[in-house]
Amino acid sequence: MSDVIVRGRDFTAYRIGGAIAAALLFAALLWQTYEIFDGDAMTVPETSWTAVNDGEGSGENAVLADDILVARTRLLDERFKTGPSPEEPGFAAQAGQTLVEEPIDGYSKALPEAWMTGDAEMLRMLRPGQRTEGLSSLPYVNAALFERPEGRDWRLGMADFITHLGALVILGFAFLLALLLAIRGRVPIAEGRARTKVKRFGFLERATHWMTATSFIGLALTGIVIAYGETLILPFGGDLLGQAGWIATWGHAVCFPPFAFGILIMGIMWVGRNIPDRLDWIWLKNGGGLFSDEGPNPPAKKFNAGQKLIFWSAMLGGILMVGTGVMLMFPFFFLGLEAQAWVMLGHATVATFLIAIFIGHIYIGTVGMQGAIDAMWSGRVDRNWAKEHHELWLKDIEKEETAR
Repeated sequence: MSDVIVRGRDFTAYRIGGAIAAALLFAALLWQTYEIFDGDAMTVPETSWTAVNDGEGSGENAVLADDILVARTRLLDERFKTGPSPEEPGFAAQAGQTLVEEPIDGYSKALPEAWMTGDAEMLRMLRPGQRTEGLSSLPYVNAALFERPEGRDWRLGMADFITHLGALVILGFAFLLALLLAIRGRVPIAEGRARTKVKRFGFLERATHWMTATSFIGLALTGIVIAYGETLILPFGGDLLGQAGWIATWGHAVCFPPFAFGILIMGIMWVGRNIPDRLDWIWLKNGGGLFSDEGPNPPAKKFNAGQKLIFWSAMLGGILMVGTGVMLMFPFFFLGLEAQAWVMLGHATVATFLIAIFIGHIYIGTVGMQGAIDAMWSGRVDRNWAKEHHELWLKDIEKEETAR
């Protein structure tokens, strides 16, 4: 009786934790939704540069418009020509002139809205997508490409569909899982622990799983810093964002090889056991027995339909991530600028959905189901757990034990 009471208290704690997590994630979802529609996603002028004469006593500070244009474009010139640092006040533009940087006070939306609306001259410049190419002696592909309006499509995909909608996918799926834990609670071993265990995974299987899992978590965290660092980290300081960005840039490349190798080994070890069959449809129709403790769970072999979905998501998504990642690591070696841009967009899209899917996998393997983590932690699972979730696999194990 005391074991039942203790287990009841533990499972209640999981539901309370799920409710707290669901509330926090719901608040994050509301904030993210607000960010999509708050209308601040536009280029905002923050400072102005003005070229002034250095002559004393002339009383003339302003110079001609063409001189200002020349002075401003010199900011893009080589550092040894333009001066020690553009950040220093009084940056010298050319002989007899100084560029002065001043903050724009009383910002108004008039200028950005004028850019968005456009007059006849502006509309002429913002003509339909085309490519303007010339001649260049620089030794890399696309060096002679001077204009590429298609970049606006790429920017829309990265800034809206990936940054905002990707965040909604990740936060939304995590919210649903937390809500499920709060309402349904943790999936228990209905008959309680049997106190005897059966071997489920060997050392090589578990080592490969953890190598792939930890490297994917590293890729996910560094990718999130790259994609959302300005939103999540910049409020705590530019120096922190710079350090996090440096770590994320190199960490992303460091985590790539073990992830790719792990995907290859898992495919070799488990592809044969993850071929879909008719039992998977029965498992899916019954929700895998995850939503109710009543009645027997649908029968399954070593891997049920849910685990097969995770496996094929890892295989197919992992192959896409590895392929696109290699292309991004060697820019313009395989593809031109246009294809390279869409490869980056595809890489980010697949990563977003993989993160959401693996959040579900982590949930089931830890707080979502009692006894599930033992499979990959020690390699041995409770016999009653195996009976409830992998009945056909357990029968095969028992036949082998009897035959010995």
